[in-house]
Amino acid sequence: MKKEKRYYQIRIDYFWLSILAVIIVISIIIAYYASAHEQTSSQPVSTKHRADIDVTFDDLRSSLENTSECYLCGNAEESLMSYFRNFDTIGLISLNDWYVIDFPLKNYDENGNEVESATSTSFLSGNTGEISYSSDGTPSRGMASIDVTLPENYEIDTNMLENHLCQNCLSKVAASLEYRKTDGENKEAIPLCIVDFKTLEIYSLQDYWRAYFVRDYYVEMDFDDNIVRTEVFYLPERI
Repeated sequence: MKKEKRYYQIRIDYFWLSILAVIIVISIIIAYYASAHEQTSSQPVSTKHRADIDVTFDDLRSSLENTSECYLCGNAEESLMSYFRNFDTIGLISLNDWYVIDFPLKNYDENGNEVESATSTSFLSGNTGEISYSSDGTPSRGMASIDVTLPENYEIDTNMLENHLCQNCLSKVAASLEYRKTDGENKEAIPLCIVDFKTLEIYSLQDYWRAYFVRDYYVEMDFDDNIVRTEVFYLPERI
């Protein structure tokens, strides 16, 4: 017996829906593999260009023979640290010319004794020949700030530090200058630091920092091109 041929009918709308579904699935598969290939191809280049480099100054060596003339812990006439060491506050140092600026957080007499005074706000600005700066503070509220504008392409003068700091102080300053940059980035250390007048400890002002405590002083930093803004708040612990 001869078999009859069988035919199946599919509604035209189901037919086109099936075709559309197949096209969508194929498009998704193609897009997925294209995206994966793009990510794989670009990954080595991205990793290479974004590699971080830590720059240190561990090789700095003091050439100062008379340690009593150290700009930080000694009594060199060119440094005002022997005066500021009378204060129980903190300050900012421009390292290339060793210019010390105190944050006006407390009022002192000429002998370094803290004095009570009415509410007042101080303002100071100047140009050292290396940097320009402005500072203001309200001691009664325990708040002060210093803005420093650096010249373009400003670099640290390591010879100046080696010539005028004892090895112990030089090591502390060198540690504060450590910074991080990406491979190929044109970047130098910021030649500024924070100093605690009481302990003579040095704190970094490199741009990977945003805030930290120096004893009872809370320090905030902001960096905008060649301008370094530093705000300090006196926040003693409540007893």
